[in-house]
Amino acid sequence: MGDERTRQRVLLVDDERPVWEILGEKLGRSGYEWHGCSSAEAALTCLENEHYDAVVSDLKMPGLSGLELLAKTRQRYPHMAFVMATGEDDIRVAVDAMKHGADDYLLKPFQLEVALESVRRALHKKFLEAELETYRHQLEDMVEERTQQLQIAMKR
Repeated sequence: MGDERTRQRVLLVDDERPVWEILGEKLGRSGYEWHGCSSAEAALTCLENEHYDAVVSDLKMPGLSGLELLAKTRQRYPHMAFVMATGEDDIRVAVDAMKHGADDYLLKPFQLEVALESVRRALHKKFLEAELETYRHQLEDMVEERTQQLQIAMKR
């Protein structure tokens, strides 16, 4: 998965531009491509027009909130990693974000290394989920094939 990282794209969403610029610079130096948006509405437009592997979104923004963006993203792009970020130091907020489908949770102001590791973890989790789904489909196909072979053998 290490070499794939250079192709992985992260969408950063925060109504405070300096926040996503600083995180974006760190991601860029670490081999990720990134784009920043200042609202959830702009992020949804970006997601419709380009492919992203992950979203890092602020929780509280004018207009659509981070949780609303998370819900729309999960509905349209279920295999995309999503990391929720907030300045609220309340574990209940983190638990709520995770219940709604966030893959990880960051506290602002970011510790850049922690934020980078959070993105890596979320992307790796989605990679493993995709691998598991592929394996499950392969097993289902094998069971179906074997069942057909058994039915043919029983008819003989």
